[in-house]
Amino acid sequence: MDTHTNTDTNNPTNHTHSAEDLQIIQDEKILDLLDSLADDFFGDTPSEYLSNKEDLTCIHNIYDDLQNNGYFNEEVIYYYNAIKYLKDNDQSLSESLEIAEEYGYSLTNINSELLATLHASRSKEDKFWEHIAPELENIINNL
Repeated sequence: MDTHTNTDTNNPTNHTHSAEDLQIIQDEKILDLLDSLADDFFGDTPSEYLSNKEDLTCIHNIYDDLQNNGYFNEEVIYYYNAIKYLKDNDQSLSESLEIAEEYGYSLTNINSELLATLHASRSKEDKFWEHIAPELENIINNL
């Protein structure tokens, strides 16, 4: 066997990735998984909402970046759509009213569209934590 090929760093089989290379590879895997899972659950592309697509090492930082850039903001407009959404997702309105109270709304300044919008936004956040975050955590912790 030729010993030169065993020590030649230009030989692809002998190449070792730098820490920066490994971080870039991890970031790409995280973005691909994030977009793939979100497409399955939400039908959208969250990586478009990330202001920082590098050094993705913490799920809470990814969530905060998505939150700050409006990724979880869902809007339910028109009375009919709002009532239908609430009928399908929160018939008692208890969850929606609780969310509205968290945000400082009172009964005098809420309507069906606001309640449906708040509920849909919270639901998207919950689905993110339930379905997407664990998979991202797995990649973050295992690369």
